[in-house]
Amino acid sequence: MVNKPAHHGRMEMGRRLFACLLAGGMLATPRTGWGAEEDTVTDCRGRHVKIGPARRIASIGGTITETLYALGAQDRIIAVDITSTWPEQALREKKSVGYMRALSAEGILSLRPDLILAMNDCGPPPVLDQLMASTVPVVFVDATPSEDAIVARTRFMASLLDARTAGARLCADISQHFDMLTQWRAAHPTTKRVLFIMRMSNNRPMVAGTGTAADAVIRLAGGSNPAAFEGYKILDQEALIGLQPDAVLTMEQDAPQVRAALLGNAGFRLTPAGRNQAIIAMEGERLLGFGPRTPDAALELARRLGGTPA
Repeated sequence: MVNKPAHHGRMEMGRRLFACLLAGGMLATPRTGWGAEEDTVTDCRGRHVKIGPARRIASIGGTITETLYALGAQDRIIAVDITSTWPEQALREKKSVGYMRALSAEGILSLRPDLILAMNDCGPPPVLDQLMASTVPVVFVDATPSEDAIVARTRFMASLLDARTAGARLCADISQHFDMLTQWRAAHPTTKRVLFIMRMSNNRPMVAGTGTAADAVIRLAGGSNPAAFEGYKILDQEALIGLQPDAVLTMEQDAPQVRAALLGNAGFRLTPAGRNQAIIAMEGERLLGFGPRTPDAALELARRLGGTPA
């Protein structure tokens, strides 16, 4: 993502706002409301799924849960997975289906949902096959980590819920916050090399490369990811030194372990991040979920990379 002049950012905001409002009232397939016996939607896998009123939704993925709450549909959710950390009451109010990548078909179906909304990267695949073979409609939601995908996901779920007005407002708010990020980055360019560490494995860091949500949020914040490989990889000391990060980014929940291991690593101390003890910790779902809070998370990261209080 390249730095843009402030006036260009304002033009972008206007463009995105118009697109969101237009989409809010003119989505391709009009629904006939919650009272309809059956409607057909097309999910991110190209599957045509017939859904009914959807008053008992199993929400699998923190991004879905966060968006449904933001759209005012929380009363229709009966169950969430453990990545649904926002809003905080979601895990307290709703039944849990466990971790989104270690699902149980029996556990989900026993809750008698009338719609399963699932992020496309949930699993395992055999369980998804069982769910799709059941009588309960399963709709997969695109998990692409990008600004455009966040808005598209929001529009899609608003259409699914027949909540176009709330969806248009939420899209406009998301776009406005992305515009604030664009303007801040234009005024505060950075060349920081930021390495995301998921966790430590036998005292070696598991690092995010390209094609990951961590890589995408680093780029949104204006930094660059020195890890050029795809996906996640466990690095040895020599490889860690070679990447020469200016800062390390990690999830708040794993920060104590990561910080202790890195600061005790002689190789890490040879990097700019090690010399400056530049380790940034942020809440995991907010940082990596690519939901409505993403522009604010990216702006916080950008400010912290620039040494400005978040």
